Amino acid sequence: MKLILCCDYGLDDAAATVDALAHAADDGYDCVVLVAIGGNVPRAVSLRNAKKLVACLSPAVRVEIVDTTAVAQPEEYLTLIHGNDGMGDLFPEAERDRSAVPFAGFLRGLTGEYDLLSLGPMTLVPRILARGVCRRFVFMGGNIAEEPNFHGYEFNHALDRKAFTEVVKRYPHTAVTMDTCRHALLNIQNDPPEGDGLLRRIVRRSRDLTFVSGEKGCYIWDDVAVKCLRHPSWFETETAVDCDGNVLTVARYVHAKPYAEIIEE
Repeated sequence: MKLILCCDYGLDDAAATVDALAHAADDGYDCVVLVAIGGNVPRAVSLRNAKKLVACLSPAVRVEIVDTTAVAQPEEYLTLIHGNDGMGDLFPEAERDRSAVPFAGFLRGLTGEYDLLSLGPMTLVPRILARGVCRRFVFMGGNIAEEPNFHGYEFNHALDRKAFTEVVKRYPHTAVTMDTCRHALLNIQNDPPEGDGLLRRIVRRSRDLTFVSGEKGCYIWDDVAVKCLRHPSWFETETAVDCDGNVLTVARYVHAKPYAEIIEE
């Protein structure tokens, strides 16, 4: 059973990946596929960051990295939020380059069941969902009532509104929106997690950069989506309509524990 993560490798994507890989074997996955896409950073930087991150880990499952650099995608380079390298400048360059599968080859080989976490713009997601059988599809993106963070939209939605609309109309999903994440218990700006583990260090670095960028809180957006996939009982879902008229199945956090307590659960 595969878990596929589409990540535009910024800090919250790094946190989400570390969290997902730490629990992948216990969650019944034998392979985790990291599709490095453009979004928070250009797609070539995203690929480099995926390789740097995996070089620091010792996962108990097989990890594949997918190279999407040949595919046109929307992308920004949000260094104020994610650091000069896109991942908080926490990771050294990998000593040896890790192989990556071209996106076209990955699609050709995608058969059977998988779970999909989309943690960046949706540009490539329709092509993935058209292959094999997606058992569960959770994405971080969209906004209902919260103040938008990018040109009147949530960032992932804004970068490819057409793909976002196509995906949510055609496929069953759970949307971890800005409304999901901006929960008082998930804001770690005033209550950062302590400890020396890699996930904790990534989260603290993300929090430190919010004081540079001037953000009003610190929410580890993409890791909330991991929690939603792994712990569906922590969330309730409801139907809501966004400003483009998209009908979303939105997750609402009801677990009543702060992020600092659930960070590694």
